Amino acid sequence: MKINLTHRLKEKYPDSIFGSLTIRNVPNRKKHETLEERKRHLERNIREEYVEVDKDDMIHYYSTYFKMGKKKYPIEYQINTIKSGGKFPQVSVLVDTMFVAELTNRILTSGHDLDEIQGDLIFDVSQGGEQYVKINGQEQQLKQNDVVLKDNKGILASILYGPARRTSITLKTNNALYFAWCPHLLDEELVRNHLNTILQNLSSIFKPVTAETQLTRPE
Repeated sequence: MKINLTHRLKEKYPDSIFGSLTIRNVPNRKKHETLEERKRHLERNIREEYVEVDKDDMIHYYSTYFKMGKKKYPIEYQINTIKSGGKFPQVSVLVDTMFVAELTNRILTSGHDLDEIQGDLIFDVSQGGEQYVKINGQEQQLKQNDVVLKDNKGILASILYGPARRTSITLKTNNALYFAWCPHLLDEELVRNHLNTILQNLSSIFKPVTAETQLTRPE
């Protein structure tokens, strides 16, 4: 599977970087004790040790982008929810592992069922008005200049509105694809470390894990 960037994206977001982690032979399950322990540990750390979101450089990095759509960075909301006593949602191991990495590193991530992707992948910039069905089943119309991911069948995700339902990870997923979305300049090592956080968590549950990591950016 190839991952390409359009000329529009290269011109609009010349410093962007997209990290991908492909995982194979990981039959999803509802929950796992090891992951649940890590979720509780991270919740405690956020409540007791995390700095306020307005002092978090990574939150600021994404907030600049989300202001374009008059929205707040979702990770900011999730961190504030946990600081106020909330807990991680219970979805599935492959999804919750991604959430743990997002909350740890504050890097925006999407997860997809690899077997549901049609053809090669393309990162592009929305023209405004395109539509797709989000993970919650609602149809979303895109704003102009949002970074989007497409396959041969259509839009798989956007930064402002998240993943499409069509390739969402379910309990039937055996092969997964995770993307780190970084629309502006960000150190490659931070992206690699983030993907490795996901891989390490999965490797402690699924053995063995066949994985491939790739960084894609404008040339």
